[in-house]
Amino acid sequence: MTVWERRIIGAFTGRYPASAAAALDSAAVPAVKAPRPLRIRPDRIFPDFDQASPDDRESFLEAAESLERRGLISLLWARHRKGEVLSALVCRKAEPLYEYAGEPSPKLTAEAVRTMAGTLARENRHAGAAVFFSYLAENFTPRDAAGGIDPRAVEDLGRLTRFLFGGDPIRRGLTTRALSTALYGDSKRLEFLLNLFNPLLARARRQGLIVPDFSLLDRSFPETFIAGNIALDFTDGHESIGLGGSILGLPLETILKLRCIRPIPLGEKAEEASVLMIENKETFFALSESPRDHACFLYVGGHPNRAVRALVGLLAESGFVFYHAGDLDPDGILILQELTKIAGKNVAPLRMDLTTFDRYRGCARKLEPSVLRRTALIDETTRSIPGMAELIRRIEETGMGVEQEIIDYR
Repeated sequence: MTVWERRIIGAFTGRYPASAAAALDSAAVPAVKAPRPLRIRPDRIFPDFDQASPDDRESFLEAAESLERRGLISLLWARHRKGEVLSALVCRKAEPLYEYAGEPSPKLTAEAVRTMAGTLARENRHAGAAVFFSYLAENFTPRDAAGGIDPRAVEDLGRLTRFLFGGDPIRRGLTTRALSTALYGDSKRLEFLLNLFNPLLARARRQGLIVPDFSLLDRSFPETFIAGNIALDFTDGHESIGLGGSILGLPLETILKLRCIRPIPLGEKAEEASVLMIENKETFFALSESPRDHACFLYVGGHPNRAVRALVGLLAESGFVFYHAGDLDPDGILILQELTKIAGKNVAPLRMDLTTFDRYRGCARKLEPSVLRRTALIDETTRSIPGMAELIRRIEETGMGVEQEIIDYR
């Protein structure tokens, strides 16, 4: 498989889990009609096609035509310009693409997970566990599978629930890693499972379901900060809390009790339901203390912990529009990429562009080679954000990165 074949396939597989086609492939949505095929413009895969060398353009077109000959995609050409001007690449069925790439299919994984969860729901005697496995059996989608949950993970979670809620007092006094070793022969497997399933557990709780409480297994106490003209609505009949522009620290346990987050109108002007996620703490405090343009500010603190993940999911379900401001380096871009996947919707970068990089290049820091190599982890969806490909190229060319806290956002 050529580099361009892999990039083209990656563009389609990156979009499939969140597509209408994937939604119709889930048990939660009846397949009443054939899904629209996935369609991608060439500039979403190769943004600099017109400025590229003839060899690079030819390699891209040859890769697209090769995939078409294999029956994996179809190509739409400009009228009377077949073989010269490509209008769109179209995929009508994602399964062959995953098979050709040697990657697990989210659709088939989701089907297997739903089957395994259904079996565990019938076998589990603990009410909360049975409810959660039933929820997975009815609602698990290819999009969830793309997050890393597979049948083995569901089976291992079932083993955990049987041990924790089976009335065996031996679990008392065991550390989380000792328990993980006893159950799986892997001291970190249990933490990995909880990270995988926490977003789904939080989603089920917000729908009013009584699900297992794994908080006694926490080895850390994830928390984050939120600010803005917003109100926090709690479940279980608790009153709402209005921040009124203040900053509030929230641990994961409190976040999981929230039902939704609402913008509070300022005067007669309705506040737009937008949130600016901020990587650096110093920048978060500076921007949130003089709010403008956004109803909500969320401190991310690098790669998001479980508290941040839960809040991003809740903000997405509450209808917020997402923006993100972070470092102009590979990790900063990867954090944007990660937040986009957690939110399940577009996240617009703020001042993460070539203009900002060049403005602060004189104050940029030299990046280690190991850090620069992380640009290979940036996927095609992220690269296709307007201006992002140019920023990545400048970072690679210069070997430099710009830290967020030196940027003036006024």
